Amino acid sequence: MDEKDWTTLQLLAQEKNITKTAERMFISQPSLTYRLQQIEKEFGITLLYRGRRGVEFTEQGAILVEYAKEMLFKLSNIKEELRNMEGKIQGTLRLGVARGVALYKLPDILRQFLDLYPLVDFTVKTGLNLDLITSVFKQEVQIGIVRGEHHWSEEKEIIDQETICIISKSPIDLDSLANKPRITYNTDPALIMVIDSWWKNNYSKPPLVSMDVDTMEIAKRMVQSGLGYAIVPSIVMDKEEELEQIPLRDSAGELILWTTWMLYRKEFIDLATVKAFVNFIKERYRAI
Repeated sequence: MDEKDWTTLQLLAQEKNITKTAERMFISQPSLTYRLQQIEKEFGITLLYRGRRGVEFTEQGAILVEYAKEMLFKLSNIKEELRNMEGKIQGTLRLGVARGVALYKLPDILRQFLDLYPLVDFTVKTGLNLDLITSVFKQEVQIGIVRGEHHWSEEKEIIDQETICIISKSPIDLDSLANKPRITYNTDPALIMVIDSWWKNNYSKPPLVSMDVDTMEIAKRMVQSGLGYAIVPSIVMDKEEELEQIPLRDSAGELILWTTWMLYRKEFIDLATVKAFVNFIKERYRAI
């Protein structure tokens, strides 16, 4: 097996589909099938079988997939170390970024970073906090940017804190809020818990949910049309937006803050691209 075979197995594990994997590798389906057969012959095993939900790896095949991922990771690190020896900041930086940050802040972050380090490439994974933290732990990404409270024992930095706000097109009366139409949205469970906890501490009945939409950005657009109120992190609000806002406060009257963290493993800081990005965030872009 070589690098191409490792990539083949990794992509096939992601896609679970022969045709889609062949398309991503820019080869024909018969060529991909032949290469898989050669791997099976080399190891004397059956790699996979086709089920109702697509390709499924056998137990032996799953072991080879993990091996392929490990080898690709090691190869990437070796390439990075060799570049470091040349004193150049170049290579691929693997980021795992919370969806809210990816939508509202990440494009500007990457643009400014590339102005300083034009030889760096990025791969970006977006998702929920738990998935991103797992990706950093498994070394699938080198840096995670996540939000809210979490359990992480290695390197981390607070890079932003924002309020969580009730937003509405019309004036907000907290006393009658439970009787007003609320627009909810899919988001990280940690944020849902914070909002639900605040609600239970202030109201004796559940909110009057009139809409449940995919994202907080859609929820904001509905609020802008006067269709109800929403409770969102302040990251979604532009400074010039003309919406009524009331930040959530705890029982002591303190603002409830939603924190953005940068997470990484200590061993990655020796990589030039990782070190450059971490320092960039610390020194130049702390308030993202």
